[in-house]
Amino acid sequence: MSRDSYQSGEMGGQRAAVRYVMVVDDEAESARATIAILEKAGFEAKAFKDGGQVHSSLSMDRPDLVLLKLILPGESGFEICERLKKQDRFLPVVIYSEIALEAAQNLAAKLGADAYILKPCQPETLVSTIREVADAIWDRQADEREGKEKGEIRFRCRCGHRMKEKLENRGRLVTCSQCQAMVQIPERAMHDMIVKMSDAANANALDDPMRFLSVKCQHCGTYYKLYSNDLEKARTCPKCQQRQIGVLSIIGAPLSRAALASSLRVLRILSGRLKGKKLMLPDHEITVGSARPSQLRQRGEGIAPQHCTLKPTPLGLLVNDLNSETGTFIDNERITGETLLEPSGLLKVGTMLYRLIGQNRDVNSTDFYDPQQAKAQQKAAEKGVKLFLSDKPTAEEAADVIQAHWDIARKKSTISKDSGSSGA
Repeated sequence: MSRDSYQSGEMGGQRAAVRYVMVVDDEAESARATIAILEKAGFEAKAFKDGGQVHSSLSMDRPDLVLLKLILPGESGFEICERLKKQDRFLPVVIYSEIALEAAQNLAAKLGADAYILKPCQPETLVSTIREVADAIWDRQADEREGKEKGEIRFRCRCGHRMKEKLENRGRLVTCSQCQAMVQIPERAMHDMIVKMSDAANANALDDPMRFLSVKCQHCGTYYKLYSNDLEKARTCPKCQQRQIGVLSIIGAPLSRAALASSLRVLRILSGRLKGKKLMLPDHEITVGSARPSQLRQRGEGIAPQHCTLKPTPLGLLVNDLNSETGTFIDNERITGETLLEPSGLLKVGTMLYRLIGQNRDVNSTDFYDPQQAKAQQKAAEKGVKLFLSDKPTAEEAADVIQAHWDIARKKSTISKDSGSSGA
């Protein structure tokens, strides 16, 4: 928080004043709505689309508080939060997200976020939380100056070794005594983070995971966004106008890989000369076969000229055998009529084997970590400490959380639509 934002004492019940709020949101309409709320409350607010804009702006105009979305193109909000807190742990960061998972809150706390607000929320909740966070940071700085901070943080190195450090050492790097790796001490315990959960969950608020995918041109090396609704258009580079040949090369951060898995439109090839490759399907029904007019032509014994159809849905692929002689199999059972291939399910067409990439999560899930880890976390919480058990880099852990959100939100959205149809 900038120097002129602090007050020497309480002023109207507010110990720390907030003037300028940085709003990080890649959706223009959402950003405008948030800025309107903040400006009405007397704040100055500016919108930023991604991490690149955030980091380049900080050196010129430091905000009093950062309001941060989690699902962003390129660098996720988790990673941005981590970088901001490494640079200045007294810069207030408020997560403003539609992700209701407890895992998201845990990761945000681990990376130093000061508050977590679930969308949608009332304008007064957003404004009051911003002021509450500003006061909490002001108090934390005062306590540190006066040497009042006490306590400890327990965590693990990526090698699994348990570690314990004083609260005053948070944010610093220490050496793991077991593997000698440098480990950053988490900012603080989870119970210190302000959490404001929404009364109304928006089941239809679902980002399209496919918009986070980029393709590298085989001819000129240009990176460009993949069109989710037209794979043929995506095969033409917008710069050199050359058509991509063979398998598209999807590039990007772990978030891109999570987007692929969450789309339920990607098959991993398990047999033949392309074994191990990934096959991305368009968003409409196609025919699989060995000859035209099948859109997806596959080589292999027992594959009819028009063998079966595949239709992507929010719950998996609808597969329909076209009276082929050798049949179409899902999880080793021959199908009759339209059958759903669920995430991680096995599809057999002739001698060709495929697996649908993705996870079949429970719509009622609030977390997705191992039960033993959850038990250890609960036991530690009872003692007033927090165990951060993940051994993954932040980008990968963030992608896991966001993928889980996409998976659950997609299924909730489908159930909501089905319920609406049945009640009509």
